[in-house]
Amino acid sequence: MKKQFDLSAAALHILAMAFMLLDHLWATLFLSQEWMTCVGRLAFPIFAFMAVEGYFHTHSFKKYAQRMLIFAVLSEIPFDLALQGTFLEFSYQNVMFTLLFGFLTLWAMEKVKAIHPGLSLIPAGLGLLVGYFFHADYNWKGIVLILILHVFYYYPVEKTIAGWL
Repeated sequence: MKKQFDLSAAALHILAMAFMLLDHLWATLFLSQEWMTCVGRLAFPIFAFMAVEGYFHTHSFKKYAQRMLIFAVLSEIPFDLALQGTFLEFSYQNVMFTLLFGFLTLWAMEKVKAIHPGLSLIPAGLGLLVGYFFHADYNWKGIVLILILHVFYYYPVEKTIAGWL
């Protein structure tokens, strides 16, 4: 039998954290090492994928969202110190806020979809606006990626085809 290559959720998280570390090292210490940010930018799509997977597999949406919020708030101070040089900077928020907003957008879309499927566009649009106006890392584009991954969760064949394009 042929061996199959599998990555667990924990392995994906560790891989994404290593990529993110490279990106942050580039942004703070090794500015001339452009390759570090190129590799580091792979972290967000992995984290976005894991947030969507978490949305579908969590036993408690509320606890999952609370943990994301706590981590977003706690990581904001070191993020601002490292990248902005100030204790708190409100013009640019860390990626955990993007993931949280995307996660909450998915929740709101599912809630209104029970009323009418077309209403899902309203929380989707609001989620994009929150990402934009809150100045979260990857802003509205990060929310779009989370929404795309959410749609592809329901359409595995289309996801596979899109992955090959």
